[in-house]
Amino acid sequence: MGVYNGSFYSRSMNMDTSIGIILPHDSRKHLGVEPLHAGITPSDKPRTLILLHGLSDNWAAWMHRTSILRYAELFDIAVLAPEVQRSFYMDMKNGPAYYTYITQELPELAARQFNISVAPEDLMIAGLSMGGYGALACGLSNPDRFMGIGAFSSVADLRKFVLDDDYAGRKELRGWLKDRTGIYGEDLSYPEAMDPYHLVDEAALRDKLPKLYMTCGTEDFMHEDNVALKNYMQSKGLNFRYEEWPGEHEWGFWDVSIQKMLEYFLIG
Repeated sequence: MGVYNGSFYSRSMNMDTSIGIILPHDSRKHLGVEPLHAGITPSDKPRTLILLHGLSDNWAAWMHRTSILRYAELFDIAVLAPEVQRSFYMDMKNGPAYYTYITQELPELAARQFNISVAPEDLMIAGLSMGGYGALACGLSNPDRFMGIGAFSSVADLRKFVLDDDYAGRKELRGWLKDRTGIYGEDLSYPEAMDPYHLVDEAALRDKLPKLYMTCGTEDFMHEDNVALKNYMQSKGLNFRYEEWPGEHEWGFWDVSIQKMLEYFLIG
């Protein structure tokens, strides 16, 4: 595998932005290195996963805290880990246009720079916590761009995160109370169109959606919110896979989640 970190210039954000990149190559065929996962055939132009970080992380967290490098090799995929600060993957009222960057510019930019496929049948998006919400928001609002959406321990009740001062000020979200205004403005104008429940309503009207995989630990402080969203999705007739097992809001749980997601999306 090739592993890189650097920066792109983003026209939609008018600035350089950091990114981590994993690119597969064919060393395993020549050197007898760890074989591909059963059912995976190597491709000259690999599939691509956009992997989104959480509120207290940056692009490097997935690389350092999970075995995503090994999984990328096993499943023969490229991984793009973009940097979005604490933007909630939105086009901010008082900041850069991160949503436009993730959904439109980044796939096209990466495809020009690297020999990877970002065709809708080859492009996945996934993330944890804030990034889980980001994957749902970016994926469900652009279902024709992605073949799979993975959301782990997601911010499933965005209204509470944005409008509830007591919740936004809790210790797990240190700093978020004041950061909200950068995204939503001083009046905390709530983005109804990007609310997870509204996105589900819109998704239920479509004939075809990407594969959708969601997880949350049973001891996670956002477990109740994730179960409520899962139940609502079921009531709307969406086809998706939701799994939970003992776990908190932590990297061991997400390391297992990303493996399960790749098996579901790429093996079936």
